[in-house]
Amino acid sequence: MKILFVCTGNTCRSPLAQAILQEKIDKENLIDIQADSAGVFCDYGQPMSKHTAEIIEGMGIFFTHKSQPVSAKLLSECDMVVTMTAEHKNTLARFVQSDRLFSLGEIDGDGDVADPYGGDSADYLAVEMRLRKAMDGIVRKAKSFGEGKANE
Repeated sequence: MKILFVCTGNTCRSPLAQAILQEKIDKENLIDIQADSAGVFCDYGQPMSKHTAEIIEGMGIFFTHKSQPVSAKLLSECDMVVTMTAEHKNTLARFVQSDRLFSLGEIDGDGDVADPYGGDSADYLAVEMRLRKAMDGIVRKAKSFGEGKANE
């Protein structure tokens, strides 16, 4: 099961979600889940934001990242796509089957994940807390999605 997290620039929210899931995968030995991230409006090769990098460094996991735009190839390699906003989901809706595409707000019921770009460390920490709080629900959905595919 490969989950793709999608935000706008792939330098703040989606790489942080990817790193948080990777941390969870490592700690809980979730060997059947993989994570990746991309942006709907970005170029290849941009580093993650300074505040995102600081949060991930504090997690104590090995994580490197350079931005990548959403592509048909990337979407075809993923089983589940989780967007940070309903608008991101709407942007991808014509490229991804609806049963594979979810906004984070649909999963946790808390609406869109605010973009911290240009904000201070408190804005980024708020996003981290939101993503951490939602991650169990994302993993549950991924596992149930994976089980549904196995029964097809």
